[in-house]
Amino acid sequence: MGGSDAQEGLAGGTRKGGLTSSTGKRRLLAPGGVFLLFVAAGVLLYGKVILSGPFLFDDFEYIVGNPMVRNLSYFTNISEARYFGYLSFAVNYALGGENPVWFHLTNVLIHIINALLVFALTKRVLALLSREGEGDPGGHAVVAFFTGLVFLVHPVETQAVSYITQRFTSLCSLFYLLSVVLYLEARARIEERREERGPGFALYISSVAAAVLAMKTKEIAFTAPFMIAILELLLFAGSKYEKRRFYFLIPFAATLVIIPLSLFGPRLGLAAPGVAIDEITRRNKLYDLFRRSPYEYLVTQFRVIVTYIRLLVFPAGQRAVYDYPASRSFLEPRVLLSAAGLLAAGGAALYSWRRAEKAQAPEAAYYRLFSIGVIWFFVTISVESSVIPIKDLIFEHRAYLPSAGFFASCTALLVLAARKIQPGADLRKKAAALVLLIALPLSAATYARNIVWTDELKFWDDVVRKTGKAIGYNNRGSVYSKRGEYGLALRDLNRVIGAFPRPGGRLSWEGADFTPSNMAKTYVSRGQVYEKMGDTKRAEEDFAAARRLLLDAPADPAGPEEGTRAAGGQKAATK
Repeated sequence: MGGSDAQEGLAGGTRKGGLTSSTGKRRLLAPGGVFLLFVAAGVLLYGKVILSGPFLFDDFEYIVGNPMVRNLSYFTNISEARYFGYLSFAVNYALGGENPVWFHLTNVLIHIINALLVFALTKRVLALLSREGEGDPGGHAVVAFFTGLVFLVHPVETQAVSYITQRFTSLCSLFYLLSVVLYLEARARIEERREERGPGFALYISSVAAAVLAMKTKEIAFTAPFMIAILELLLFAGSKYEKRRFYFLIPFAATLVIIPLSLFGPRLGLAAPGVAIDEITRRNKLYDLFRRSPYEYLVTQFRVIVTYIRLLVFPAGQRAVYDYPASRSFLEPRVLLSAAGLLAAGGAALYSWRRAEKAQAPEAAYYRLFSIGVIWFFVTISVESSVIPIKDLIFEHRAYLPSAGFFASCTALLVLAARKIQPGADLRKKAAALVLLIALPLSAATYARNIVWTDELKFWDDVVRKTGKAIGYNNRGSVYSKRGEYGLALRDLNRVIGAFPRPGGRLSWEGADFTPSNMAKTYVSRGQVYEKMGDTKRAEEDFAAARRLLLDAPADPAGPEEGTRAAGGQKAATK
């Protein structure tokens, strides 16, 4: 390791501050230009959401009605599992109150930073994969730029950006990506000359700190130490530290206790319980873990992951909520086909890595980038799409962090195909064509999808139109009620109540929203509509039905389920 490739900068390619062509004389895609372009594109695509986007969906429980967000004194207790996510909401509230503009602006800035980190990560990985003197800085710059750009403009990312509450996902991804980028930069410097070791160790400590921040933002960060270990194994095989290089992984391994301690610590007396919605979320996660079927969740996730891949390739039919039927057996044909497809993807990654051993530079680096991208996708998606059961089987925001690896793999394939068709062709000229053919249509789709996130009624109309789940009718009914359209509100709420399951039955995956507390909230919503219409008798009947449901509901959330959303409305347990 080391040499000219190991000396390329974090995002700038060389210590002199710019990505250069292979001659070293001409700058290409300098960091400043990439930064300005990404900021401009991000603001353009999400500007309407920033200016007009309201609070939607779980925002009312996680932000508007959350006492933690309104009082910074709550943050003296660091035991909350998603401490830094809630802290970021509280800072937004302290600076701008309940004005959603500042919340949306923060989300968009986080997304832009993440795209820049994807650019930096791809560039650094390619530099480390290239043998000394055989690198392709101009090609690396194009691949890194296009990977980051697609991540920035892809419409699947809108749920993690335009949905304020999903800052948990985007902010955790920021810390996760930052930790990996800093680690690779630190290790490259430590492998270099003695004078580089001081800055290298400073970056290394910063990488560990970023991993800790990620662990205290969302549970998907649990895979960060494993991803860093894989990259250490693959990218630094020729380290002068030999086997001692794995000592660098020890602090990251230590961070693995953070998430289990946050979840189980209060039950074991090792940590203080959280407050408000954070504590409800923690308890519902324990319910999912112990009372739902890991097997059924796993076999369903084979299909879910294929759905994510389909959306990343062809993002049509996006929706905030999916009416996704669960699978009960691995032997179902659609499960077997999905598993075979995913296995083939893993086999392709293995083949590509071995193919690189016979390939000439610079193609070898792109073969290996494809493999690493596939590994990244499967590792980062494993927390939410494996054997750890979650009430909601699928959400688009769960593909946010994994998509970075997916886009890197796709870009590597495009470059390899271009080099096969026209050997020796200048990738910079082809980059413009790629932007026109791929990035511009994706940008148009993102802008169109974001329109749904700018109006509460449009949002729930979209859900109702695309899914038959009660959540859409319940929450659209609430919107109609707020607008004084009581007849339409009753129509939707009656439909939800008519779908309630019989008391005492076990909730299926498809009916997991129908918890006693959720059903009680729907009765309250309908009672309030009747009250506004002057029908006090029916209003009292619904309020009484809600009280009976709450009295009959189990008290221990880690035993029988205690939900937090109104018949599919709010979602505290599944983020």
